[in-house]
Amino acid sequence: MSENFHSLLPIYKERLERETIREVPDDTTELFGLPYPYVTPGPEKGDALYYWDTFFINMGLLRFKLIDLARHHAENLVYLQRKLGHVPVANLKSKRNSTTLPMLPWIVRDIYRATGDKVWLSRVLPDVVHEFNYWTDQSHKTPVGLYRFAPTETDAPDPSEPCWIRSTRFEQLENYNPIDLNALLYRNALLIYDLQIEADGQGDQSLLQKSDKIKRRFDLFWDDQVNFYFDNDYVNKQLNPVKSLSGFMPLFVKMADEKHAEKLQSHIRDFMVAGGVTLTDQAYTEEQVTRAYPLLCAPFVYFLCKGLSDYEFMEDAADIGSNWLKMVFKIYKKTDQLWEWYNTKDQSITSPNDVKNSPVLGWTLGVYTALLDTLGIE
Repeated sequence: MSENFHSLLPIYKERLERETIREVPDDTTELFGLPYPYVTPGPEKGDALYYWDTFFINMGLLRFKLIDLARHHAENLVYLQRKLGHVPVANLKSKRNSTTLPMLPWIVRDIYRATGDKVWLSRVLPDVVHEFNYWTDQSHKTPVGLYRFAPTETDAPDPSEPCWIRSTRFEQLENYNPIDLNALLYRNALLIYDLQIEADGQGDQSLLQKSDKIKRRFDLFWDDQVNFYFDNDYVNKQLNPVKSLSGFMPLFVKMADEKHAEKLQSHIRDFMVAGGVTLTDQAYTEEQVTRAYPLLCAPFVYFLCKGLSDYEFMEDAADIGSNWLKMVFKIYKKTDQLWEWYNTKDQSITSPNDVKNSPVLGWTLGVYTALLDTLGIE
């Protein structure tokens, strides 16, 4: 079966280059123009570049040796940040005030690993630092010393759109310290510091200090009774009881110590289903939400499998990742499409609550290729 996984890669590459590359150099009614070509997630997503998707899309591009296109993505995101003051969800004008989890340091790191171009790295690093400072400014900082999603404009109709917004995790988003945001900021500080050493031979010590402060406050997410990480409602001084894959993010960012990692690993079975895992351990609502049981979007299976493999829980990573790959492979053969999300419980592309699904190449293609490497599938 592993040979079959690889057999689809040339097909994916050809379709990506034929169906998803866009060039929009000038502003349109709907879009901010961008200086370089880019990949849109899929035909039903229109002509927009999406920030969150780009990290995963780039994993596929780099695997396919489309390095210039991957680099163009970073340049386009930097361009948007310089124009708007932050990196928005997309270059859609309607999303100019919306934000998502900050992945720019990871995108830049991956491109640098592929190119070794220190001149380019030195040039974009100030923009990467700018993004980190944006996410750790006073508007995002909470009284307990952690960070939240905060509106860029209080009157914006859609002021903040993290990737979990259509989920059951948050009742009032601004009241929460999200696990995944704070875990990423912890690691982003370390990534930026390391990139500064690579580029210029020295790093900003304040980044290490901020990273350490976040790590020391992470006990606010931990439930000693359940032995799991939950989002912290700092206003009501309680944990959100929704158990989601975000609780495993400390593994992905390599923050968890051995004791916490082993306790997290014991919860894997609560999420495991035939097609890998589900985003939450159970259905907490009957509302139409994409980011909840029994559904799964590709990025989260990557975060989980990469985190498990980094902590040498390879059996769990292999079971989850290979089951997801088998499901995606089977459904592609049946529908001739990769999809925005999958019903991993039923191994289908339908939702019990009639959530709309869309064919995409984007993040599903990127994660498909990345898991082959993460799991060592030849």
